[in-house]
Amino acid sequence: MAPSILAVADSDSYLKLATSLLHRLGSGWDRRIVLVRTPTTPTEEQVQAAFVGTDLDAADVEILTLNQLSATAIPEDVLFASATGPVVAEIYARVLRSEPADARRTGLISALPGVAFPATTKGWNYRIAGDGFICHSHAEARDFADLSDALTGHQPTILVGKLPFLSSAGFPTPCEQPIKQVVFAPQAKVPFEREQREQILLTLESVARLNPGTEVIVKLRARAGEPQTHLEQFPFDSLLEQMKASGKFNKSTHIRFATGSMQDYLRPGSALVTVSSTAALEAIDHGLPTMVLTDFGVSNELINTVFLGSGIQGSLQDLLDLNFSAPHRTWLRENYFHRSNRDLADSLELLAHRAHHAELRTDTQLLAEIRNFPLRQRVRTSLPSPLLRLARKLRRYLVDA
Repeated sequence: MAPSILAVADSDSYLKLATSLLHRLGSGWDRRIVLVRTPTTPTEEQVQAAFVGTDLDAADVEILTLNQLSATAIPEDVLFASATGPVVAEIYARVLRSEPADARRTGLISALPGVAFPATTKGWNYRIAGDGFICHSHAEARDFADLSDALTGHQPTILVGKLPFLSSAGFPTPCEQPIKQVVFAPQAKVPFEREQREQILLTLESVARLNPGTEVIVKLRARAGEPQTHLEQFPFDSLLEQMKASGKFNKSTHIRFATGSMQDYLRPGSALVTVSSTAALEAIDHGLPTMVLTDFGVSNELINTVFLGSGIQGSLQDLLDLNFSAPHRTWLRENYFHRSNRDLADSLELLAHRAHHAELRTDTQLLAEIRNFPLRQRVRTSLPSPLLRLARKLRRYLVDA
């Protein structure tokens, strides 16, 4: 009998992670994907984009509520909680509370959808009840192992795979074609300040004007007002319109905004620039010129320390000059571009086998902690979108007051 896996996703980036991992596992597995309704549930366009390049069909996706998830509703051997932290914790709690502790039949795994370096205690604690946690590089695995060693009680096994949407077996082959398209990949959380984002848009406009025949695209994860994994305070598309209205930007712009799959824009002749998006890794994977901007700093808060020593960091002036550098091979080996092997697939098959034969055990101390699952997390995963948005606004008001 083939091993089986259910992926549960709640946002655009986590859905992409789910489809990519299940695609890489291949047809030797029975595979199913569901979306749970949360305030970050992706749009239909985002759902379609997440399936591009996979052997899975977006039409097969089911939409459930968290209340519908329990061990009795999950026939699969392995549950891949490909979701934001509070949702993962809630899913794990529901499964573990509904299965016998000494004969559990559902293996629990999770991962983060992109760069997870440096490791954070917050992200780890949400996922601590799982059987396994997938890291995507040797650097990440060491960092999470150090974090795990400092804690007591149950800890998931750290597994090392590759980001499933990276296809190169090892070092990518550089693309030598001249740059005819510059793609900027925004990150919802950074840079923080409105002025910094305006600076990026103005530089992109200058790139287009100084390089006739070179198209400049801002590839959005979502348009202003659409759901995405992280709240974006100053969406680039609405910000540009505000800059036009205030006279900071010409009415006729050379910048084009686009949505859909990033894969559609990573083709020969393209170059990618970002502040911290994992799209940088996708571009490197395609052998394309790639730049991570450092004008706004390098820090854990900016989610870009992982690119230290990469060779691809640059400034807005470098972008203006189209001065892209090749990534360093030593950095590639430690960070996401190690050679593929079957270690992760073998580990998941073993977990599926143990689950199928009810050989999994749940730590009794962990079960006691799950019964006291924080109310704040339950609110985060169950509030309707309008109420959650109101709660966020009130929180920001109280913080600023």
